[in-house]
Amino acid sequence: MRLYSLSVLYRGDPGARLLKAAYDVSTFNFFQRSSVQEFMTFTSQLIVERSELGTRASVKEQEYLCHVYVRSDGLAGVVIADNEYPPRVCFTLLDKV
Repeated sequence: MRLYSLSVLYRGDPGARLLKAAYDVSTFNFFQRSSVQEFMTFTSQLIVERSELGTRASVKEQEYLCHVYVRSDGLAGVVIADNEYPPRVCFTLLDKV
Protein backbone atom coordinates (compact mmCIF):
# COMPACT_ATOMS: atom_id res chain seq x y z
CA MET A 1 0.00 0.00 0.00
CA ARG A 2 1.63 3.21 -1.12
CA LEU A 3 0.59 6.82 -1.62
CA TYR A 4 2.75 8.53 -4.24
CA SER A 5 1.27 11.98 -4.74
CA LEU A 6 -1.16 14.45 -3.24
CA SER A 7 -1.89 17.52 -5.37
CA VAL A 8 -4.14 20.55 -5.03
CA LEU A 9 -5.10 22.24 -8.30
CA TYR A 10 -7.40 24.98 -9.50
CA ARG A 11 -9.46 24.39 -12.62
CA GLY A 12 -9.65 27.72 -14.40
CA ASP A 13 -10.37 28.89 -17.94
CA PRO A 14 -7.18 28.00 -19.79
CA GLY A 15 -6.67 24.76 -17.84
CA ALA A 16 -5.76 23.33 -14.47
CA ARG A 17 -3.09 25.13 -12.44
CA LEU A 18 -1.06 23.28 -9.84
CA LEU A 19 -1.25 25.11 -6.52
CA LYS A 20 0.62 22.71 -4.25
CA ALA A 21 1.83 19.13 -4.41
CA ALA A 22 3.68 16.57 -2.33
CA TYR A 23 5.41 13.55 -3.86
CA ASP A 24 6.94 10.37 -2.50
CA VAL A 25 9.30 9.07 -5.16
CA SER A 26 11.72 7.37 -2.76
CA THR A 27 10.88 3.89 -4.08
CA PHE A 28 12.00 4.77 -7.61
CA ASN A 29 15.51 4.74 -9.01
CA PHE A 30 17.36 8.03 -8.51
CA PHE A 31 17.52 8.70 -12.25
CA GLN A 32 13.78 8.01 -12.71
CA ARG A 33 12.51 10.27 -9.93
CA SER A 34 12.23 13.51 -11.89
CA SER A 35 10.42 11.89 -14.81
CA VAL A 36 8.04 10.05 -12.46
CA GLN A 37 7.28 13.34 -10.70
CA GLU A 38 6.61 15.04 -14.06
CA PHE A 39 4.32 12.15 -15.03
CA MET A 40 2.33 12.58 -11.80
CA THR A 41 2.03 16.34 -12.28
CA PHE A 42 0.94 16.01 -15.92
CA THR A 43 -1.55 13.22 -15.14
CA SER A 44 -3.06 15.20 -12.26
CA GLN A 45 -3.58 18.27 -14.46
CA LEU A 46 -5.04 16.20 -17.29
CA ILE A 47 -7.50 14.37 -15.04
CA VAL A 48 -8.69 17.61 -13.42
CA GLU A 49 -9.21 19.25 -16.82
CA ARG A 50 -11.28 16.30 -18.04
CA SER A 51 -13.42 15.98 -14.89
CA GLU A 52 -16.71 17.77 -14.41
CA LEU A 53 -17.18 20.26 -11.59
CA GLY A 54 -18.58 18.73 -8.41
CA THR A 55 -17.52 15.15 -9.18
CA ARG A 56 -15.33 12.42 -7.78
CA ALA A 57 -13.71 9.73 -9.86
CA SER A 58 -11.02 7.07 -9.88
CA VAL A 59 -8.91 6.65 -12.99
CA LYS A 60 -6.45 3.84 -13.65
CA GLU A 61 -3.26 5.05 -15.33
CA GLN A 62 -0.61 2.37 -15.91
CA GLU A 63 -0.18 0.60 -12.54
CA TYR A 64 -1.47 3.59 -10.53
CA LEU A 65 -4.93 4.63 -9.42
CA CYS A 66 -5.62 8.35 -9.57
CA HIS A 67 -8.43 9.56 -7.35
CA VAL A 68 -9.78 13.03 -8.15
CA TYR A 69 -12.28 15.29 -6.43
CA VAL A 70 -13.24 18.53 -8.20
CA ARG A 71 -15.39 20.89 -6.16
CA SER A 72 -18.03 23.08 -7.75
CA ASP A 73 -15.86 26.19 -7.23
CA GLY A 74 -13.02 24.71 -9.32
CA LEU A 75 -10.71 23.67 -6.49
CA ALA A 76 -9.51 20.10 -7.03
CA GLY A 77 -7.46 17.47 -5.28
CA VAL A 78 -5.75 14.43 -6.77
CA VAL A 79 -4.26 11.45 -4.97
CA ILE A 80 -2.09 9.00 -6.87
CA ALA A 81 -1.69 5.63 -5.15
CA ASP A 82 -1.07 2.01 -5.99
CA ASN A 83 -3.87 -0.48 -6.61
CA GLU A 84 -3.88 -1.74 -3.01
CA TYR A 85 -4.63 1.64 -1.43
CA PRO A 86 -8.34 1.84 -0.43
CA PRO A 87 -10.29 4.41 -2.49
CA ARG A 88 -12.46 5.36 0.50
CA VAL A 89 -9.37 6.48 2.42
CA CYS A 90 -8.21 8.55 -0.57
CA PHE A 91 -11.53 10.35 -0.90
CA THR A 92 -11.67 11.01 2.85
CA LEU A 93 -8.18 12.52 2.59
CA LEU A 94 -9.27 14.69 -0.34
CA ASP A 95 -12.33 15.89 1.63
CA LYS A 96 -10.10 16.98 4.51
CA VAL A 97 -7.55 18.69 2.25
